[in-house]
Amino acid sequence: MTSRRLMVIVRHAESEHHVRRLTGGWTDTPLTEAGHEQARVLAARLAAELAGHRVSLYSSDLKRAAQTAQHIGEAFGEAVAFDQRLREHNNGAAANMTIEAAAARYPETWAVNVPLDTRAYEGAETPRQFYERAGAFIDQIEADGSVPVVVTHGGTMICLVARWLRLSAETLQPIGFSAHTTSITVLSEDRHGRQVERLNDTAHLYGSAGHVRIGDLV
Repeated sequence: MTSRRLMVIVRHAESEHHVRRLTGGWTDTPLTEAGHEQARVLAARLAAELAGHRVSLYSSDLKRAAQTAQHIGEAFGEAVAFDQRLREHNNGAAANMTIEAAAARYPETWAVNVPLDTRAYEGAETPRQFYERAGAFIDQIEADGSVPVVVTHGGTMICLVARWLRLSAETLQPIGFSAHTTSITVLSEDRHGRQVERLNDTAHLYGSAGHVRIGDLV
């Protein structure tokens, strides 16, 4: 390998499901007004950091990711390629439910790591199916010299990073990382192998569209 390969993965901005306390997954809600502002700030930062580079833009087709990607596309003058493999975990019957209702209906599988081949809810993907579906995107994306910018969801980001590092599905249950709204994760590959250059970076939100402070995590 003679050159360095980069991939940028971002999580969508604040969505209506956040403020309405709905489950995530395939619950399909649009961005809030704050979310649109977050996405505009994110797009400006990406445009500045990637100035002079050719980018290719990919996104989940769920509204919250698609609308975030549209802001990025406008900043770069690039069309968005939508890909269902970039959707969040398919949570089946739990989609569109409130968090409280889902927790009450599924007390044995809510907020726990179910076995890799178990469906937590009716009609849901198993964790292994989720990993393989998202991982297929990483495996099949073409290295055409552009910098891929991928707009997706928190759970999907974890799968994509794990696949990039060639970790197995079994590693995902005991480990993970936070993925805040409009966070930037940068993956790279060179002659030494694959690396995570940046993880869950939300510095662009400070002093503008809201931010996550260390104190908020305690």
